[in-house]
Formats: sequence, C-alpha cells, structure tokens
Amino acid sequence: SSPNAPSGAQPRLQVCRNFASTGTCQHNDRCKFAHVVKMHASVVASDKNPDAKPSYNSYHGGRGSGASKQKDKHKVTSVAVWETNGAIKLFTGSHDGKWRLWATAPAAGGGTGATLTKEFEHFVGGPVDTVHIASHYFFCGFEASPLEAPDAKAGMVHSWNLNAAQDPPMELWLGPMAKYAGSGRIRSLWTTQDGRVWSGGTDGAIRQWAFDPVGGPTGKGGFALLRSMCGHLGAVTGLALVGGILWSGGMDGTIRLWNVDTGDNAHVIPSIKKDLVANGGAPVGHSGPVTGLIPFEAPNAQGSFVFSSSLDETVKVWNATNGECVASESHGQGVTSIALTADLKGNPLLLCGLFYGDIMIRGTISNPPLVLLLKISYNYIGVGHEMGPVNDIQPGPGNTFYAVADDGKLTVWQITGDFGL
Repeated sequence: SSPNAPSGAQPRLQVCRNFASTGTCQHNDRCKFAHVVKMHASVVASDKNPDAKPSYNSYHGGRGSGASKQKDKHKVTSVAVWETNGAIKLFTGSHDGKWRLWATAPAAGGGTGATLTKEFEHFVGGPVDTVHIASHYFFCGFEASPLEAPDAKAGMVHSWNLNAAQDPPMELWLGPMAKYAGSGRIRSLWTTQDGRVWSGGTDGAIRQWAFDPVGGPTGKGGFALLRSMCGHLGAVTGLALVGGILWSGGMDGTIRLWNVDTGDNAHVIPSIKKDLVANGGAPVGHSGPVTGLIPFEAPNAQGSFVFSSSLDETVKVWNATNGECVASESHGQGVTSIALTADLKGNPLLLCGLFYGDIMIRGTISNPPLVLLLKISYNYIGVGHEMGPVNDIQPGPGNTFYAVADDGKLTVWQITGDFGL
C-alpha cells in the first residue's frame, strides 16, 4: 500500500473468544473464529494508587460503555523477559516505585494456561520507567532524589548482576559529583553484548555508557559515561542500533540517526504538522510523539529495516540503509508499543500495543506489507487489558509474548495457530 493509505482494513482473522480466554473451544474445527492466540495468565503487577482519578478514555471515540473506568492501580510501564535454566522469568517496572520478578510455569494438573508467581519485589524509591535484560544483567531506570539534592529528582539507572543478585547494583553516574544518569527520567535503554549501553532521557539527551570491570563509580565494575548526544526536544522514547548507526525517536516526533563511533547526528527524519496529513501532501515523518523503535532483519537477506510507532496512530517502516519510508499503516488509535515475534512457521510478525488497551498483530514483509491479521480487544474477547495504553510488549520463547498497561496488569499470551501467511 502507499505509505499513507488509510487503514480501515478489517483484520484477516477474528479471534475466538472461547479459545483466547480458555485455550479450548467446543466447536473445534467447525468454529467460525480463529484459534490462533490465547491468553495464558493475567496478574496485577502494581500497587493501588490512592490518588487515582476516574479515566474518561471511554468517551473518546465512543469506546467502552460510556461509564468512566477507575484506574486505581499505578501504571506498569515495562516488562523484560529473562530466560534462565530453561525457565521463563519476567521483570516488570511500575510507577509505584517497584520492580518485580515473576516466575512462569505451566498450569497445574495439565490444565490450559499458565501460572505467574511473584518471586521478589524491590522498592527503588520512585517511579520505574524502564526495565531491561542484557545477558545476565538486569537494568532498571527510575526517578529518585539524589543524596546531594534531596528535594530534586533525577533519572537513575541501576544494574544488578543476576548471577550475584545479593551484590549491590552497579549505577550509571554522570560522574562522582553527580551520582545519577540524567537530569530527567530515563525512558529508553539499548544494550549490546559487548557491554555498551545507551540511555534516553526526558531531558532530551542520549548518553552512551561503557562497562569497565574496575572503573565503576565504586572502584568495582561499573559503567562510565562515554558521551552525550543532544538534539531531541523532550523525552527520548525509543533507541535501536543497526550496524554502526543508533536510531532514536522522541516525543518531538523526530527520528534521529547517530554515528555511534563519533556521536555525530548523521540524519534526521523531521516530524510533520498534523494538518499536512489531510491536505493531500505526501508526509514521510510522524505527526505525533514516537513511542518505540525496533530493528528488523528481513529473512533471506531481504534487507535491514527499522519499525517506528507513534501516537499519530501509525507504524512506519524505514529502510535502514537509506532512511526511506517504505510502508506506513494506521491503527485508529495511538500505537504505544511494538515488538517482533513469529508465527509457528517462523514468519515474522509485528505486535502493536495500542492506546486503549488493544493489541494488533500484523505481518511484516507480508503481501501486502504489515497486513492486519488480528486484533485482541478486551471488549470482544473478555480478556486482556481493559484499559490502555499498552506501555510495553515483549516477545519470549515458544511464540509467547508479554504485555503491561496502565490498568496495572501483566498479561501472558501465546501464538498457537497458523495466520495463513
């Protein structure tokens, strides 16, 4: 489709409510609905928020019953998948100031579904905006008051070695006189196997950190600040490394490409005015805040791409070699998180977490590109996220994926069938 074709498209498949919620359906093969995805578990992953106000989401665009829903839990902002000793464990971060560790296990007694058990929770002192796993290190970005300025707030990043979890965490410090990772909150993290870390903050800065076995702030191992890259106006909400180029997306709607060896801003994809979209022009960039970026290597060497999601309701696909926009699809609501997974045949799929709590599953290099396969909506299947935004979505082994949202919930899903790609 042309990069700006409106997507009023209906999904190719309609989700079977019975199968999605229980893993079984009495109609079996005769069912008119698709048995391709099921929810294994849903758990509250956040404390009650005493200051919660009713959410009037449901008035916007006629969603819901017209009654206001109470968001009485702190939002869960992020989830990370840790594969350890053949088990799948999950970390979640919440605005209640805690990260939590969950163990997953098959349902007892051979039933369908799975169990989620909270193994540990840790209060870091302020809202958690991002959790991240790199090898056996767990990173947590949160807001807290530094000792030298107890009434001010700073962005902190702490990293625990999961092989020595009793050790105090390593910390990312601007320097010995500034024991924090930024003047704003840390909204995005990207790590590499060789110990490089990039953080993106609400102060608009991207910072690159290098692991040093002895040169950490405490004389033990730690992360030293290598360089800062400035250009974004407002929070940096997405980071993705492709070769020697770091892509960044932000609340200002721009996407910037940085040379990681020099820190130079090599290219910018400008954001566009919302009005431009309607006037028949051919806009390329986003017209709203960018919420996520993910690199994508198309199978059979069909090229390197980057996916971007935005509150402008689109996901766009960029050619990573020349920065050209090669596809764009609208979702009818803001796209707040994206992730890649695959169907049972290994065809890559795009997961899109949406503003009102829905999740859409799309093809990638499908025909047409980004074809809409199905939509998971609480209103239709009675499970999932009753309220959004879906703040993070992450794939796991065995065609599983994991989502967290403003409703305070963590949900566990599995793709179980054929999408006909």
